[in-house]
Amino acid sequence: MKTGIIIPCHNEEKRLDVTAFLNFIQKKSNIHLCFINDGSDDNTINILKDIQSNNPLQTSVIDVKKNSGKAAAVRTGAKYLNSREDIKCIEILL
Repeated sequence: MKTGIIIPCHNEEKRLDVTAFLNFIQKKSNIHLCFINDGSDDNTINILKDIQSNNPLQTSVIDVKKNSGKAAAVRTGAKYLNSREDIKCIEILL
């Protein structure tokens, strides 16, 4: 069983540290990162998809087309992770 971590993102292309995320999930096999792209109008979604393509078993990307705010993004991630049978605990990275 894994711990799911929800990471809401809105226009984060300049702040996302791809290497740090990839190193983290390589060291922690019991973690699943769930990125929620909350209506970004920059290159955030492409960066998130790059992270996911490097480790699709430990990352999910949910693309919400219209910005709905951090709380809505967290709820979206929680609903998704709750639907997965391999997730036992959910955490939020704000």
